[in-house]
Amino acid sequence: MKNSMNNTYTEVSVKKKATKADLFLKIISWGAIAAVAFVAYYFHLSVLFFAALVLAFVAYYFLPLLNASYEYVYCDGQIDFDKILNGEKRKQLYRTDLDQALLICPETSHELDGYKYNHTPVRSFTSGEADARVYVIVENAGEKTLLLYFEPNDKMLEMIKQKAPRKFKEN
Repeated sequence: MKNSMNNTYTEVSVKKKATKADLFLKIISWGAIAAVAFVAYYFHLSVLFFAALVLAFVAYYFLPLLNASYEYVYCDGQIDFDKILNGEKRKQLYRTDLDQALLICPETSHELDGYKYNHTPVRSFTSGEADARVYVIVENAGEKTLLLYFEPNDKMLEMIKQKAPRKFKEN
């Protein structure tokens, strides 16, 4: 946390858990490449061998993008939600301002019941881990209400409490 002339800043990074779909995609991709390469070798088909090389290159380039993490950057009441792909490429996904927040609370809070049962749109920036400490920001996004799920650390929670004490609920 940096404090200079009332400016507050912190960042948190959480690694996204690999899903079964991610694993399935990797296995299918490499299995298909191996099958095409085997058929190309067995039948001496150079076109299929070239196709296997192209598929391998595409898989080598795109499959690492399944390794993702989320980074939350808090600065003076704004939170940027970014996705880091394979530790290299950063993509800004969403920015919220706590002035637009209606409520900030743990995902287990009963304060959220009305929003969950109304099928309020959700944006999740969480790791997907079962034991993660997830908080939700209920935000007024124009005419819509939006639920933002994320996993802040204690330092970020303290800054959020300082910025929006009436909107922050512990339970």
